[in-house]
This record gives sequence, structure tokens and C-alpha cells, in this order.
Amino acid sequence: MSKINVLSALLLRSPLVWGGALAFCFFALIHGGVITDANVIRYLAGHWVEYVETAMFCVGLAALVIKWIDVERQRRRVDDELLAPVPEGGQEPAEAAALVASLPVEDDATSGSYLVTRLREGLDLVVRTGSAEGLQDHLKYLSDLDAARAAQSYGLVRFVIWAVPIMGFLGTVIGITEAIAQLSPTQLENISGVVAGLGVAFDTTATALALSMVLMFMQFVIDRREQSLLGDVDGVAWAALAGRFQSL
Repeated sequence: MSKINVLSALLLRSPLVWGGALAFCFFALIHGGVITDANVIRYLAGHWVEYVETAMFCVGLAALVIKWIDVERQRRRVDDELLAPVPEGGQEPAEAAALVASLPVEDDATSGSYLVTRLREGLDLVVRTGSAEGLQDHLKYLSDLDAARAAQSYGLVRFVIWAVPIMGFLGTVIGITEAIAQLSPTQLENISGVVAGLGVAFDTTATALALSMVLMFMQFVIDRREQSLLGDVDGVAWAALAGRFQSL
């Protein structure tokens, strides 16, 4: 795969690219007069803090959608017969190299596949050592490694879930500061500036909490689906490799 193709693939799977594009389109619809709902404009595009919150939400949403698509793609292929059935009496460890060669070559359909990677790394151990000794322990290690990688893959989403409420609290501070700045002992009857400042304070916090709750719920659902996928991969890999090779 050429560097250009690799770069294109990375960009197509980048939450920053898709999230930024989604936020741009959303704000363009607002400023273009297509979206005119007063509540939408008030809570999502009423202040620069809300612009930042909404953009960050779009990035987190894009990351979760990309993750969900990948998980569902792998779930549909987890039952594929990637290796030939185990022959009666098992196989010689020397045949492991041929089994590695029979696995699908990484492409758009198999890129990042837990199952293909698990089988390849399990067989690689047999190829390197020339023996199936320790294969079962290695499969357990690979299972733990995949679980850790799955947890790490939500790093950007967790950052966004943390950062959006922080931006909401920042908006609260800015709004209260603006409200206090409008106070004047000689113009107490004119409270419109004070009310506007307090509106910013409460609106930005309400928006931040609502958006972060949506992301947290989506992350929970997708994470459960991914854990279910990893359980299926564990079972398929164990059935395909455990006891396949003859031992001395």
C-alpha cells in the first residue's frame, strides 16, 4: 500500500476530519437560515463557548460512529471460515506457515480485524518456535491484549466527554463575569445585561451536560457491542487453534 493510500485511509477514518466537517455543515445550515429553531440556535450556537462545545461533540460523535461501523463490520465476518477444518489427528507445526499464508491479506474489509490478527499472531508463534507449546497461553495473552487495545481506542471520546463539561463551566464563569460587569449602582433598573450574562452562564452548562450525557450513553452501548465481539473472537480463535497442532 502506497503512502498516499495509507494517508487517504487515515484521513477517511479520522474523527477530527468527519467531526469537523459535521460541525461545519451544521453551523453553515444555521447561518444560512436553513435551521431556524430558536432553541437549537440558543443552546448550540448562541455563544462562542457553545460553538466549541458543539464542535467537540461532533468530533466525539464521529469517533463513536466510526467505531460502531468497524465493530458491526467485524461482527458480520466473525463466523467466516478463515482456516481449513482441523484434520483428524491434527497438523504438524511446520504447516503453520501455510496457514498464515491462507489468511486474508489486509484490505479495507479486514483492516484492524480482531479475528484475523488473533489467528495470524497465534500462528506466528508456532512458526517462530516450530512448536505448539504455549499456544493456549499465548491465545489468552492475545485476548487480554485486544481487550486493552479496545479500551484505549476510546481515548479521544473519553477526552471529549471530559472536556465538554469543562467548556460548559468555562461558559458559566464567563457568563457570571459578564453579568457582574453589567452591575452599576446608578443603573440598577437596567438589568438586561445582567440577565443576558446569566443566560450565557446557564445555557452553556446545560448544553455541555446534555451533550456529554449523549456521548457517554453511546460509548456505553458501543463498548458493550465490542466486548461481545471480543468474546466471539475468543471462542472462534480458541476453536480454530487450540489442539490443532500435534505435540511431541
